[in-house]
Amino acid sequence: MKIGTVVGMPDLEKPTLGLFQGPDLEKSLRGAAEFGFDGAELMLKNPAKLNSREIRRLLGKYNLELVGLCSGHVWGEDQLGLMGPDPAVCKKGMERMKALVDFAAELGTGTMVNIGRSRGRADESDMEGSWKRLAAAFRELAQYALPKKVRLTLEPVNHYEVNIIFSTQDGIQMCRDVDRPNFGLLLDVYHMNIEDIPSINDSLREAKQYAWHVHFSDNNRKWPGNAHMDFPGIIKTLEEMGYKDFVSAEISPGPDPEATARSTVMYLRKYIPRRK
Repeated sequence: MKIGTVVGMPDLEKPTLGLFQGPDLEKSLRGAAEFGFDGAELMLKNPAKLNSREIRRLLGKYNLELVGLCSGHVWGEDQLGLMGPDPAVCKKGMERMKALVDFAAELGTGTMVNIGRSRGRADESDMEGSWKRLAAAFRELAQYALPKKVRLTLEPVNHYEVNIIFSTQDGIQMCRDVDRPNFGLLLDVYHMNIEDIPSINDSLREAKQYAWHVHFSDNNRKWPGNAHMDFPGIIKTLEEMGYKDFVSAEISPGPDPEATARSTVMYLRKYIPRRK
């Protein structure tokens, strides 16, 4: 396994759950490398404002792997989602997500685009219909991404933040309904801790086929090892599953992001040594 961190891109206008963020992308990526992360997961909302060639150059300069792209601020700032009461907004949401897919393709074969809050909002008076419409939207986006060799990862999110697809089991069912080879799951242990029964480890095992990426934060959204989450047990389960990819820190940077970054890497390196 490898350790990544969420990096807030310069197009964001609001703070994000990233240790490194702000208008100076080179400073952010240099910081991620200096603190010992293996890769950067880029949180963005509008790729039209970014330069894929420059991003590739900076990742190479600081010897960081690209973990993938996160789309949470597409909803969080611009209120664009794949589903909702206004068809015009949904159309813009699909267009924006397809733009992220295009941008991912520019960054490299196999790049992941995460779908979290950018799924939009379900019609709570018609949850069955909402599920079907959302599956159709995911299928359209996955089909668009397939020839571009871009993967999509659906993130189950706790019920305080979204109103559909909360648990890992919900995510597994949606993957089966979408039924596209480039559509899998991003599993965030913070959300799993709230929604999954009987345990995070059981859900990870159940989702093995679809578990393409994992987010780490402790149960208080701070750095791993800060609170009560059993990270040694979670990492052991991932190892037993044969998971070899990234776990990314998506955490509150707190008042001292550098101290938070240092604590994150020091703790996780006890269980995930750097690859030689």
